[in-house]
Amino acid sequence: MISMRFKTQIFVLSLLCFPLSAFAETPSFERLPTGQPSQIPFIAWHEDLNKKGYAEYEYLVRGKANVYEYVRAGDPSVQVKIPAVPYVTRVLVRYPTDRSKFNGTVYVEVLNATAGWDGDPTWQAAADYLMRSGAAWVGVSTKPVTVDFLRDRWGRDKYPARDTSRYSALAMPHFGQVWDMMTDVGKWLRSPGDRSNPLRQHSVKRLFMVGFSQSVAYQVTYANSFHGQARMPDGRRVYDGYYLGAGGSRAKDVTAATPQTESLGEGDPRNLIRVDVPVVRLQTQTEVIGFGSYRVRQDDQEFPLVRTYEVAGGSHVDAHLDEVGGIALARDLGLPPSFCPKPDAAYNPVRTGFYQSAALEILDRWSQGTPPPASRLYVLQVEDGKTTMKRDALGNVIGGVRPPELDAPRGVYLESNSGPGFCRLYGGFKPFGTEKLKELYPSPDSFVNAFDAAITRAIKDRFLLPEDALTLRGSRPDKLE
Repeated sequence: MISMRFKTQIFVLSLLCFPLSAFAETPSFERLPTGQPSQIPFIAWHEDLNKKGYAEYEYLVRGKANVYEYVRAGDPSVQVKIPAVPYVTRVLVRYPTDRSKFNGTVYVEVLNATAGWDGDPTWQAAADYLMRSGAAWVGVSTKPVTVDFLRDRWGRDKYPARDTSRYSALAMPHFGQVWDMMTDVGKWLRSPGDRSNPLRQHSVKRLFMVGFSQSVAYQVTYANSFHGQARMPDGRRVYDGYYLGAGGSRAKDVTAATPQTESLGEGDPRNLIRVDVPVVRLQTQTEVIGFGSYRVRQDDQEFPLVRTYEVAGGSHVDAHLDEVGGIALARDLGLPPSFCPKPDAAYNPVRTGFYQSAALEILDRWSQGTPPPASRLYVLQVEDGKTTMKRDALGNVIGGVRPPELDAPRGVYLESNSGPGFCRLYGGFKPFGTEKLKELYPSPDSFVNAFDAAITRAIKDRFLLPEDALTLRGSRPDKLE
């Protein structure tokens, strides 16, 4: 009689003999109804997309995903731990209705789960750019906590009434299913023969995985452990590049069996992204020290397919992101329209979305053969054994990508704030007094000239797009009070 232990060993060995996709099945995609107020998808965009030539639809995805484990410590190689676990998640799709205006690029966002429900911060920050460039965007619910929230809580209890049957089938029993789910969605978007694919007639040429904040940790793990084997039937990679927005220093553990084991440890070599396609990482002051992202800086020479752009004066959440994100908070959740309703300092006015848009443009062009700018990093220093960002005499960070607000400053731009809620993630702003402004800008035109010159430099350096420069100029004060 064969022992249970021996049977288990045979089973594990058999798993290792098959490719990672051996137990996966072709998923199905079902478009959900819209048209009634109760059928508005969670985090549907607040603007009328039809007026911008865009459509927005939501789909349920039903499939089976393996749960994986690492083969050995420190090695990104994985093996199947639990095969073919059923899941049902949802995706949002926003795309140009006129195929002739589609630029061929699709950004697939790992929706952010920090609040316990989905957020689309990459879209929120760069929506103007994505739509004017003709790109498509897809958001995927990728964590059990957000899937459970939509199924069990949204539209009930204290939240505004909705059609609760919309998400009643959602199910994601294991965190580790996320990897095959992201591959399933990517393959679907690149499959013109699939009649459920809304982009089947749009000639998809490039597919980028994007994410913001903790979503970056998913992307790094996916790239290191799954990118190489995730291929279309013709052998092409599913994803052509990665945009890592405002992430920290630790990637996700591939299994993440418990919340305590969800992230890899500091210093784990798998926290660095190693992949054969372009990677653009954008950071703000909030994360470089506060999230420890300086620990995963990657040198351009050693990692020629990775670029890191640290935005001086930028913060994890700025005034614009707070305003846009607050619309969904109020409409979908009945909450106050801010995660930081009473900050101790003014919100940071540097609109980081402009520089995220430029980073997405750099990634898109890089994948088509245009070399990217070199990495732009803050100047760091070590004081009493503690790493800090070096600051100029005015109190602002030295180095990095330079927004015009930093090269023609009107105050000190801070990486954090204080107050209730998530205020620690909000940047702050401390304006200079009248005498300091007169000292810096002695003539009526000196501020305007300095600001406009900084805009010109940022455009030339490819860190500010001309269309966003027009918005900046339009919001710049003509004189300082």
